[in-house]
Amino acid sequence: MSIDIEARVLIAGEASGTALVLDDTLSFWGGFNPGNGEIIDVHHPQYQQFVGGRILCIAESRGSAGTPGGIAETLRNGSGPLAFVLGERDVNIGIGTLVANRLYDLEIPVLEVSTAIMKQLHSGDRLEINRQGIISITNRS
Repeated sequence: MSIDIEARVLIAGEASGTALVLDDTLSFWGGFNPGNGEIIDVHHPQYQQFVGGRILCIAESRGSAGTPGGIAETLRNGSGPLAFVLGERDVNIGIGTLVANRLYDLEIPVLEVSTAIMKQLHSGDRLEINRQGIISITNRS
C-alpha cells in the first residue's frame, strides 16, 4: 500500500529513492561539500550525512548567490540528490537544478509541498515522484 501526496511541480521529472528529511535549512555554499554530497556544517542536525542518491526534503536553502553553483556542481558529478522536495519555493535550489538539468542533460525534479505535508515525510521513507507531481510513499521507515 502506498500513500500519495500531491505536490506543486516547480521542475518536472521522475525520481525514485530514499528520503533524507533535513531538520534545518542548509547552505549549499559552505555547509555542504559539492564534491561528495556530505553535509559539513558542524552545527547542522544532519552533519556528516550524504545527500547523494536520496530525495532531499528541505524547507528551504540558506545562503547567497553561490548556492546554485554548489547545487549544479553536485548534480553534475553525481553526488547530489535525485530530487528536491521543498517546503516553499527556493530560487537558489531552482536555479541550480535547472542549470544542471539543461547543461548536463539531467532530470532532477523539484517539488513544493505545504508545511503540513512536509511533516508527513520521514528520513528513510521510500518515495517515488512522477512528472505530474505525485509523491508516492511506497515504504515507511
